[in-house]
Amino acid sequence: MNPNKHTAIKSIKKSSLLIIGQDMHIMNPVFIQAVEQQDSTQLATMAEQQVTAGANALDLNLGSAKKSSNQVSWAVEAIQRRVDVPLFISSNVLSRPEILDHHRGVATINSLTADPASLATGMETAKEHQARLVVLLVRPGLTPFTVNDRLRIAMEVLETADRVGFPFADLYLDPLFHLHPDPMTWQLSGGLPDIESVLETIEMLPQLAGEKVRTIVALSSASQFLPQSKRPGLHHRLLPMLTAAGLDAVILNCHDHKLMEIGRNSHQNMEQELSSIPLTNADIDTAAMHW
Repeated sequence: MNPNKHTAIKSIKKSSLLIIGQDMHIMNPVFIQAVEQQDSTQLATMAEQQVTAGANALDLNLGSAKKSSNQVSWAVEAIQRRVDVPLFISSNVLSRPEILDHHRGVATINSLTADPASLATGMETAKEHQARLVVLLVRPGLTPFTVNDRLRIAMEVLETADRVGFPFADLYLDPLFHLHPDPMTWQLSGGLPDIESVLETIEMLPQLAGEKVRTIVALSSASQFLPQSKRPGLHHRLLPMLTAAGLDAVILNCHDHKLMEIGRNSHQNMEQELSSIPLTNADIDTAAMHW
């Protein structure tokens, strides 16, 4: 792969990038407080603010605790009373899949690993309840650090989907951002993950499947080891590269106004060098939660 291939974006094909708001996440204390206090007004306001900012869908992640099943049911109802957008609901909903039947529109289960012990069952449940599914390209025994590793797991996922009759059109694959475990490599990377490998995986997946396979990433996971002040700048530089590679959906911070402008205009020609976007503080609502 040409190392300079993604340093500049001269033309981006028309895209319908799905922008998914990240605020309603177990790592956001404002969200957790609203859930614990059963504050439907606060929760609905969080949802509405993200949709107003431009989100087409919302992530809903309450973790894997047993008590979260009832909370998820309540949260889905509270959110969809206020906003009419689909939800990406954390995979603990599989313990009570009937919740999916009360979701207005098509829900997405986010997300399963490619573990052969649970993947087929998860797909069958999603299919039964007419839900879409996000699968992480990682499984026991293989955390991918190369394009070949990611494509190998992707092929296993697609073979499983074909076997159980789960439509490729209802599937999202997440190539995941990883830091190499080697300490020397980590130091040289400066806290940056294997971006090139993720980009190439997104580009190559349609060739692997013989048809379009949707891809998704959580943008904040690419910057989790960077200083807070440098994270927005990386997101601004990375999102155009991801959309140029063919990314279909992204979970991101809707309160970052520059990032939302980039996401909304992903179909336009972007005649700018990515290096011109500084790794500095951005125009972000300070009340927002970033992770």
